Amino acid sequence: MNEIIKELCNTNELVETYTNPNDCDKFGVGYITACTDDEFLIHTFQENDLDDGYYVKRNDSMIRIQRNTIYLNNKLQLVKPKAEMDNLPKGYWPDLDLFDVVLNLCQKKHLVTQVGVEYDFVSVGFVKNISDDVVELENINCDGKPDGITYLRWENINYVGFGGVDEERRALLYKKWARTQE
Repeated sequence: MNEIIKELCNTNELVETYTNPNDCDKFGVGYITACTDDEFLIHTFQENDLDDGYYVKRNDSMIRIQRNTIYLNNKLQLVKPKAEMDNLPKGYWPDLDLFDVVLNLCQKKHLVTQVGVEYDFVSVGFVKNISDDVVELENINCDGKPDGITYLRWENINYVGFGGVDEERRALLYKKWARTQE
């Protein structure tokens, strides 16, 4: 599967990605924009064709990839890759840690970030600190308000995302809430 991911990260081909072992029929749609031997970065879209941001996942999470389906060919009429995001790598990078790159970008730009541990837990908020073994997040709830701190072990993190519909909505709500606190 790694060779297929490597091939796709050097194209602008829209693909279906299946990464949830608990629901093998559930898939995401996007452009694999960068990869390493262990991870891939994908620019995703929702069913309703809304841009759903970028996500880094582990290559070994990929159960199945589909290309050139009727569904994808119809989607191609509605979705296009956006201009390259600042500081995001493109293509194959054998010695890069994409999780680290994305978490640092999110911390530097103060982006609302989604961090997943397996498929049972997701924390959404601002990256506060990144150490050798722990990522610290200031949680933002669905209403855009601070909701405590979460510490996640690096080894348990299986995806990181930003710029999606949920993250952008929480960021807007957080800005409104922050103005009321001034």
